[in-house]
Amino acid sequence: MNEVKSRISTDPDGKRVYLMSMHTDDLPIIIDYLDQLAVSNGYTKIFVKVRAMYSPVFYMAGYIMEAFVPGYYNGNDDAFFMAKYFDDERRFPENNVLRLFKDMMLTAKGNKHLLPVDNAFKLKMLKEEDVHSMVDVFKVVFDSYPFPIFEPTFLVSSMQEGTRYYGIFDNNYLVAVSSAECDEKYQSAEMTDFAVLSSYRGKSFALLLLEYMEKDLQKLGYRTLFTIARLHELSMNKTFLNAGYQYSGTLNKNTQIAGRIESMNVWYKHLNVIL
Repeated sequence: MNEVKSRISTDPDGKRVYLMSMHTDDLPIIIDYLDQLAVSNGYTKIFVKVRAMYSPVFYMAGYIMEAFVPGYYNGNDDAFFMAKYFDDERRFPENNVLRLFKDMMLTAKGNKHLLPVDNAFKLKMLKEEDVHSMVDVFKVVFDSYPFPIFEPTFLVSSMQEGTRYYGIFDNNYLVAVSSAECDEKYQSAEMTDFAVLSSYRGKSFALLLLEYMEKDLQKLGYRTLFTIARLHELSMNKTFLNAGYQYSGTLNKNTQIAGRIESMNVWYKHLNVIL
């Protein structure tokens, strides 16, 4: 296959190709390139994030839209999350969990209520010297993950490329982690990698981290935030609902995480930029 300029991730365990960022020079050859990449590796799903204006090219190639983020590109154009399947069984979410999610959406009030952080706890941005502690948290929380977050070198590299990591410490012991994968060019960021040690759950740490991240990104001029949250983790979905995020679709059997392929929900929020 010819090389392309687009940013693409492959996940052998998840049997998925992910077009994370498409370079316009790759149209229309990117369509055949992704097909060949999936078929040659026996993958069963191609997942793409593309500008809404380019979506007709993917529709014509057999893709369907599963979710979207309005205003992702500097507030001027939407991001479409589209999928192409090579296995019909993978086209549908886990119905039992989907019913629970719908019930949660109907009954949740969406009121934001943050607990104050105890004096023993401290929120702060994480640096390269924290990566080994981050790995320790990730290994306890996740059995598996679609990106190599168990490798310190990957975390350091991602920091250098612009991902911002945040943590909560109990004295000097890291107990919760999150990250913002920042797309500075388009003033958008993905809120992800939330991990809280089991003995520290029930303290609204994910919501506290989310608020801290939002304030940091708002100061930097980011306009649009989104997340791809596990359908199975109803509490995490409720965290984003409580923080004022809007649900915009479900990515069916999309991500290999915690030892299985799971469906994911997309949530987004727009910030008022501080001038």
